[in-house]
Amino acid sequence: MKIHNREEHEACYCYDNGKNPLVKILKLNHGERSSINLSANEIVFIMEGRVVCAPCEHPEKEFCKGQLIFLPAGDQLYYRASDMSVVLILRLIDSIHLCSNLNIKNLHSRMKERKKPDSLFPLEINDRLRHFAQGLIDIWQDGLRCKFFLRAEIAKLLNMLPIYYSKDELSRFFYPILSPDTTFSEFVRMNYLKYPTVNELSAAMNMTTQQFTRRFRTVFGQAPYVWMQEQKAHLVFGEICRSNKPLKEIAANYGFNDQANFNRFCKTFFETTPGRIRKSRP
Repeated sequence: MKIHNREEHEACYCYDNGKNPLVKILKLNHGERSSINLSANEIVFIMEGRVVCAPCEHPEKEFCKGQLIFLPAGDQLYYRASDMSVVLILRLIDSIHLCSNLNIKNLHSRMKERKKPDSLFPLEINDRLRHFAQGLIDIWQDGLRCKFFLRAEIAKLLNMLPIYYSKDELSRFFYPILSPDTTFSEFVRMNYLKYPTVNELSAAMNMTTQQFTRRFRTVFGQAPYVWMQEQKAHLVFGEICRSNKPLKEIAANYGFNDQANFNRFCKTFFETTPGRIRKSRP
């Protein structure tokens, strides 16, 4: 459908054409594979085909047409298309707000009463969400990419979820980010690589290191330095096993200034060197 004043729209500072767009449509060929660093939480609609997803902390799982999945910030996703596939990706750069009667903290309380799923939990896309997703794809393909409009559409989707899905379903869907202090935990997950030391991360939250550490232990159940190192280890292991990047590039990407430091890190967490890990991968 024709958009009037297209040049003015595309020249606007609110036009969503940046490095990390709010909305992205991927058309994947059979066998195509890639990886994504998740700098924000994402909701993904599988519109066509089948896609195998492998977040660092979860086993591989295949998702198919008609399913909706949630990907947490701070993780790295590896995927490959089993068929010709189309996926719609929505980046959640704002706090997740479902409705006034149901928030993430409520879901956390509910999740504590049951066993957490051992892999990503998909929601089945109903007719209302299918119409929403297809309408957003059509509008995006028309060229309407105003950030304010797209953020409003994402907020609309979040408001639809508690109307069409049960609390149990939503608690399992959002479980990777459920926390008694979501604001704090989400900032940590989205920024721990940007601020690689505990002092830097606590300063970014305008907290003393002692205040930050105390709050961190309450939310994550362990010391921040230990958690940050474990998260880095998950990402590094995934890069070594699932990507073909040179080991020197992986080391540099995660702040290791020489191969010896990188080797020591891998021996500490994996009891072997990065070269041996790569050689032993399937």
